[in-house]
Amino acid sequence: MSNQGKSWSEEELQYLEESWGVLKRGTIAKKLGRSVNAVMLKAQRLGLGDPLTHIDGITISQLSQVLNTHYGIIKNWMNKYGMPARQKTVAREQKVWVISYQDFWEWAEKNKHMLDFSRLERLALGPEPDWVEEKRKADQVKKFHIPKPHNTPWSKDEDAKLIWMLEQYKYTYPEIAAELKRSQGAVKRRILDLGLKARPVRLPNHNKYTEKEERLLVELLEKGYYFEEIASRMNRSALGVRGKAERLGYKFRNGVPYKEEGDKLA
Repeated sequence: MSNQGKSWSEEELQYLEESWGVLKRGTIAKKLGRSVNAVMLKAQRLGLGDPLTHIDGITISQLSQVLNTHYGIIKNWMNKYGMPARQKTVAREQKVWVISYQDFWEWAEKNKHMLDFSRLERLALGPEPDWVEEKRKADQVKKFHIPKPHNTPWSKDEDAKLIWMLEQYKYTYPEIAAELKRSQGAVKRRILDLGLKARPVRLPNHNKYTEKEERLLVELLEKGYYFEEIASRMNRSALGVRGKAERLGYKFRNGVPYKEEGDKLA
């Protein structure tokens, strides 16, 4: 018997609230013996709103906005890097990609080097795992290591500072590059262009790593810090630190460090 025009029972209202955004509207209507329009009107009167807000998790479109990341990049994470999103029908013909918060955080922990959490507002994706705040700090620190574009002209003040630091005979390439916001290669080229005789202090890259240094390297790498920051803390070059990480068994996929299954962690 059709329920059209009849009042809604408490059981029907409870079913509608629990099913809204979980089941297709047509399925809900069929279960209740009502038209889709009647179901939509009742949901509107109950203030249930957009069914997308009732999804257990977040749509990929919403996630791209929260992470301040292009939608296409997130689709690439799904297609190439195993982010476990799934398609969900939220209307008669509308399908969206959805990921649960738990699935997102589990995937994000394994791929944290691909994400920039400095742009993520705290608790925007619900309660955050303990490791997220440390990664947020790492991403904030990274901004200090981003050099100027290679074609940025050198100012007189920069040249003067470069000459002064070289004449102190105590600064390394990473230290000079960090101070001038330039890449190490740009600093080296500028020294040659200016015909300067002094050179930065050599880094101890050929010195054997101590067990303490190896543990620190692994710890910072696993927390999501970048090679530039790790190198700065250890007074070594970023390339040297990466080389050591590779000798410790790490491989890199889209910047994400990992070890082959069965490899023992350093």
